[in-house]
Amino acid sequence: MKTAFRIFGVALLYMIAAAHVGSPDTWFEGKAGAYPVTVQIMPAGVVPGVARVFVRIAGDQPERVTVQANRFDATGGAPPPEVAPRVEGEAGLFAGNLWIMTGGSNSVTVEVTGARGRGSAVVPMVASATRRLEMDVPMGIGLAAMGILLFAGLVTIMGAAVRESTLPPGEAAGTASHRRARNAMLATTVVAAALVFGGWTWWNAEDEGFVDSMFKPLKSQASVRTGPSGAVLHLAIVDSPWVMRGDSAWLSRNRASAWTPLMQDHGKLMHLFLVRNDLSAFAHLHPSSVDSVSFLADLPTLPAGQYRVFADIVHESGFTQTMVSSLNLPTPAAPISKTAATGVFGVAGGVAASASGASQDDSWLAGPVDKQATTATLAGGIAVTWNRPPGPILAGVPAPLQFTVTDRDGGPAQLEQYLGMPGHSVVARDDGSVFVHLHPVGTISMASQMAFAMREPGDTVRGRLGKRIAAAAMPDMAHDSVTSNIVSFPYAFPKPGNYRVWVQVKHQGAILTAAFHATVEDGAERAR
Repeated sequence: MKTAFRIFGVALLYMIAAAHVGSPDTWFEGKAGAYPVTVQIMPAGVVPGVARVFVRIAGDQPERVTVQANRFDATGGAPPPEVAPRVEGEAGLFAGNLWIMTGGSNSVTVEVTGARGRGSAVVPMVASATRRLEMDVPMGIGLAAMGILLFAGLVTIMGAAVRESTLPPGEAAGTASHRRARNAMLATTVVAAALVFGGWTWWNAEDEGFVDSMFKPLKSQASVRTGPSGAVLHLAIVDSPWVMRGDSAWLSRNRASAWTPLMQDHGKLMHLFLVRNDLSAFAHLHPSSVDSVSFLADLPTLPAGQYRVFADIVHESGFTQTMVSSLNLPTPAAPISKTAATGVFGVAGGVAASASGASQDDSWLAGPVDKQATTATLAGGIAVTWNRPPGPILAGVPAPLQFTVTDRDGGPAQLEQYLGMPGHSVVARDDGSVFVHLHPVGTISMASQMAFAMREPGDTVRGRLGKRIAAAAMPDMAHDSVTSNIVSFPYAFPKPGNYRVWVQVKHQGAILTAAFHATVEDGAERAR
């Protein structure tokens, strides 16, 4: 029973602790100099471990592609870059392996050299141990058989040595020699068994220590409070090392590492998502905080029920994590926030809905979704169409999410930047085991990328780099003006199942949210 609970615990830990939630791969889409690149990093799930890096390059092909890993606070210099060879049978695709030696905030630098010159892109990634490698069963059986053979051999050799080593050549062992041999074999058996038991105990202790050291997102609790303007969502980070992060004596006594401060990503300290367990309601909120422990946001009008709460935060080191908690919205539905409406509209499977908002950048959506629909008509006649390729969506196979937004006349809708991006998307599996917040640049945090780009040797004082990033944040994080009515998000669904995909864009000052259903089937996942 204990073993079963342990296995379940490890599986649960893996489910909630992978980068984002249950979606461990890092995706980046952007430019390396003059080369448009799409980068997919498959972490090993253990540290040290080998990460697999795929680089797809559009247009004429380069002469050379290299990949290089580096830790955020590395002081000894980065290891030399590794050449990523072409992948046979896939035009424009290069792949390489990188040893990730240290957990925490890391990056992969992709450098491309060719006729268009040399260019590079830095892709931040989180390296953490999220799984325990299981021993292959045939190998386990083979090692066990070998161990039994060695054990028996040791006992036999000891008996033979005591019985016959002092006899003259040709003389048979007497009764006394056999008795001494049996005693020696018994003693050897006891000593060897004690050594095996000690080794087994040591190994289990090491294994438990490893499981304990596996990455766990900060613990958080969500609740509903009543504020002066209506219902308020309160999210508290209750993890002791975070709460006590300023107390070096407490950290030392409890052997806890000090987290670096939080920094804003897209101008927000936290991006919080409420996802109803049945996927029928969704909210994207931006709580405020004065102490980085307690976060408050006006609660929008959402149907009562059980919700999963996902909170994305970025540390000054570039480390990103998604905290997971739950919230039971009471019946009747939570009171409507009395804060001024901001014109936030959404649609679920062609059924238009609207709501008032507490923050100009908050948005939400509730309602049924037509599982067959690929076009959602929003308020004002705006339509969002999922340009879904024909055929099934396969797990582990790159499936970029691309959407076209048109106005009431069917022409291209003029989109505006929403939090510095042409669009945002959220993907969630119906059992809560997968959650990911996507941007057109992929799964990475732009603030994290800035941390790698702006870090200086003198940034040893906590908070200094974060302040510089905050000062430069929105101008640097903002994309160029939105020139297209098509938004695309690089991604691959990690496993089969039923998913909900929400896409958010901004048009004439209003945040538009559309929802789509996706069924993902088993696929030929790329080898890790």
